Amino acid sequence: MTGGDMQRKASFIEVLQMVLSAFLGIRKRAEHERLEVAPLQVVLVGLLAAAAFVVTVLSVVRLVLRWA
Repeated sequence: MTGGDMQRKASFIEVLQMVLSAFLGIRKRAEHERLEVAPLQVVLVGLLAAAAFVVTVLSVVRLVLRWA
C-alpha cells in the first residue's frame, strides 16, 4: 500500500453512513475501501438500522389506521 492508500478505522458515524447507503443502494466503493471496518460493527449497525426502519413503518401504519 502506498502512503495515500492507508486504511484507517471507521468511526460509528462512518459505519452508519456505509450501512444506510447500502440500504438505499448508493455506495461509492472507493470511499469505503479506505476504511477498516470490523464485521461486528456492520452487523450491529445493520440490526439497529433495520429495527429503526421496522419501528418507523409500524408507527406510520398505526398513525394512518388511527385516522381512518
